Amino acid sequence: MTSTVAATSPVETGLREDVLTLPDALAQSVTVLAPALSGGFITYLAAVKAGGATPLSFALATVVCLLIGGVVSGFARTIRSAGSLYTYTIHGLGPFCGFLMGWAYMLALSLAGPALLAGSSVFFSLLMADLGAPALLTHWWLWFGAGLLGWFALAYPGVELSTRSSLVFTAAGMAVLLALALVVVGKGGAHGNTLAAFSPHAAGVGWPGVFAGVAFGLLSFAGFETAANLGEEIREPHRNIPRAVLGAVMIGGTFFVAVTYATSIGYGVRESATAWPGSASGLAALAGTYASGLKDLVLAAVAVDAFFCGLAGSNAVTRTMFTMSRDGVLPPVFGRTHPKHRTPHVALFAYLAVAPVVAVLLIAITTPATRDGLAGGGGPNAAGLYLFTEGLTLLTPVVAFAYGLVSVAGIAYGFRRRQRGLAAVSVGALAGAGVAAFGSLYYSFVAATPGAAIPTPYRVIPWALLAWLLLGGLVGWRRRPAPVSPVTTSSCSPPMNSGV
Repeated sequence: MTSTVAATSPVETGLREDVLTLPDALAQSVTVLAPALSGGFITYLAAVKAGGATPLSFALATVVCLLIGGVVSGFARTIRSAGSLYTYTIHGLGPFCGFLMGWAYMLALSLAGPALLAGSSVFFSLLMADLGAPALLTHWWLWFGAGLLGWFALAYPGVELSTRSSLVFTAAGMAVLLALALVVVGKGGAHGNTLAAFSPHAAGVGWPGVFAGVAFGLLSFAGFETAANLGEEIREPHRNIPRAVLGAVMIGGTFFVAVTYATSIGYGVRESATAWPGSASGLAALAGTYASGLKDLVLAAVAVDAFFCGLAGSNAVTRTMFTMSRDGVLPPVFGRTHPKHRTPHVALFAYLAVAPVVAVLLIAITTPATRDGLAGGGGPNAAGLYLFTEGLTLLTPVVAFAYGLVSVAGIAYGFRRRQRGLAAVSVGALAGAGVAAFGSLYYSFVAATPGAAIPTPYRVIPWALLAWLLLGGLVGWRRRPAPVSPVTTSSCSPPMNSGV
């Protein structure tokens, strides 16, 4: 296949090479985890299924992500590309499966962006209300619009600005949540410190609930691999990308288990089955009980964390779009970079334009009663909270699919290149992704409470995902994408068009 960008000057199509370091890559991956946001709020999605055993779900999710991180690292040691999972899947399974990966990855990050920004906006509006700010500043949609402008301001001038600012604010947010967790643990929670939080039987839940919790635990880790999207911009990528990816999992896993343990004992392990989901929150809901002075600081931390998580996601999705355009499977315009900043600015504009459209559609297609029910009640922030929770719920099976597909690619690539270690890790990663997929879709078919109705948005999720993949299959089959991107490989790796 002839390159569609062959006649375009390198200034217009190339990313700036060797401008990032290991801390930049680590910041990218850790920021996407949104540790303060996840620990402060998102963990309740896992607690809906796993109750007081949610720390066990997060411990298992850490193991799954270490295996998936091993797959990503195995590819990254020999392949340097901004396309990340898309490019790795091409090397393992061929261009068609690579296109499906890119297609799913774009959907996942396009859902994550508006959901995270909605969450950030709601938390900022709650903070403003607590501080007695003017009424105008308590509207979540105002903060949503300001967030889009903020993403543009930080992403457009260059990736260094976004990664380094993310590092500072993410570390600060983690420190706030850890301080609250230490207070809860230090006070012994509701009934004292106990290992019952790691026992389904003691917590009063079943293993299906724990596995469903793993799926939402995986949601908190989603994007840990995005350091690989900086592969063409970082120094020594074959060494630094694996370190960043696996380092992010270890940092995130330790943090999440600590925070969910504090939350579980804070409510009481048995009581967590109802109290934790009922809070529509995580550790943040316990601030008033255990450390009231930290309440507003926690709100600020999770609001800022959600904002920077979405920003880091934009770095990943725009570089995937850039690479797919360079390969001729997306319109050529997305393969252009800014002449001065060398950022994929056209892809960035497209991503920022899609985010509000996705937000409006998700809200518009759901009745107010359903929105209020899934958002934990009505009120001026109900639509924003619904967008936050529903967007992340839709995202979870897409992420599980993407991780499963790259695991299959790792098995194929490992056997073909006689890299038995990569193949073995990929088998384990595939099993973990399968558990996550099962957990993410289980309650789309089984009511969480016997006799209760399954909410329509949950019932729609598997069919919406299937429809998206079928559409992607039709598009990919017609285009028959062939990789043409200038991907740097090590001496032990085949050229881009060899073997695929």
